[in-house]
Amino acid sequence: MQRLITSHPEAFIWGEQHGQFGAVVDAFEGLVGHNESYGGAGRTEFELHGYQGFLANLMPETEHMREAFAEFCTRLFQVPDVRVWGFKEVRFDLAFATRLQRYLPGLRVIFIVRDPRDVLSSLDEWESRGWWTRADTEMSFRNWTRIAHSFLETGSVPVLSVRYEDFIADREDSARRVAEFADLDPDGFDMAVFDRKVHNLGLWEERTLRTWEEMSIDLRYLLFDEGLRATAKAYDYHL
Repeated sequence: MQRLITSHPEAFIWGEQHGQFGAVVDAFEGLVGHNESYGGAGRTEFELHGYQGFLANLMPETEHMREAFAEFCTRLFQVPDVRVWGFKEVRFDLAFATRLQRYLPGLRVIFIVRDPRDVLSSLDEWESRGWWTRADTEMSFRNWTRIAHSFLETGSVPVLSVRYEDFIADREDSARRVAEFADLDPDGFDMAVFDRKVHNLGLWEERTLRTWEEMSIDLRYLLFDEGLRATAKAYDYHL
């Protein structure tokens, strides 16, 4: 999806930040919270006594701070000469998107969900390479459940939910739906991105993946979680 959209001359999608942008938003909202608790008194003190007053918590007006942070978010991700820009992230849910909408009111989200059995097969292969741990796999499925469940709800953020299996099965329809949602001309996409799988830096060859039946029971047990299975069923994945 990221490569498809970025292939369009009027669009660009940045990659993941390991969720670090969430910490940036948390920090800013913590700053706003401090300001709303103490900043007003500091501004009143300055109006009454000037620099001779108690200015320890003097801060700008909250609205000014929000405008500045909105400009920061825009300048961080905006790309010259493109209309549609954004970033990919596998760790953010609908609640985070709703928070971010306060600063980027034109925000739209394309949410991609995949059969958890295929996700498990992929992560199993990563584990075999030695740089991915079982704890990483367990965390991934906690995130899968949390995020996928969140996007079953509706809210103020426009969301296009796409099953990965449907996305690759009918590339023409997928491109049309994405273009319509992102206000892009579908003819601008390079459909050749569907012909090449890229699954890591310098890794384009076909991967050797174990099937569900071939994986050990302790690995498959990760998908026996009731919350995960209920969420998967809502997306028509019957485990």
